[in-house]
Amino acid sequence: MTEAVATPKSVSSRTKAIVAIAAGAVLLLGGGTTLAYWSTTQTLAGGTVASGDLDIQPVGGQTWTLVGEDGTEVVVTDLSTIDIVPGDTLQLTGDFALTLIGDNLVADLTVSDVANLPAGIVTPVVVNVEDSTGVAFPGTGLTSDLNGETVSVNVDFQFDPQTVGTDLQLTDFTFEDITLTLTQVQP
Repeated sequence: MTEAVATPKSVSSRTKAIVAIAAGAVLLLGGGTTLAYWSTTQTLAGGTVASGDLDIQPVGGQTWTLVGEDGTEVVVTDLSTIDIVPGDTLQLTGDFALTLIGDNLVADLTVSDVANLPAGIVTPVVVNVEDSTGVAFPGTGLTSDLNGETVSVNVDFQFDPQTVGTDLQLTDFTFEDITLTLTQVQP
């Protein structure tokens, strides 16, 4: 079987035809002739909207409470005077003013950082929040219903109950800066 080979004349004719079609298209589209469709415009009135606000501020001091595994609670006036054992919890309580302004604002209150968290202490979380009427709830899903409220926040620091043998006996635990963060979350 022999293969047909294009002759220079046939290649030249095809090339000329393609160039002619392309040139015609350019002249039709860009050579002064435009394709037009109907269109119309309308201006919408603008307006002003304000952004919300999210903030947490301490109000007054804070207190520590020693909570034993049996549930007994003792207010601690000086942390250096108590000796904790595995399973004990130190609860830090403070009052905070909340600013939650936004029609669709939802926020979570968390412990975002504890500077140099002592070994043997379980990473703390916000245990609960209590509003001015005494209603307690988790620190999640806070909305603008709490805007302007002063709430009481509890954070638990537990001496790891899984501590074994004589680990961490006669150890000093120093609690440094504890950072609470109020963060907007998706509703």
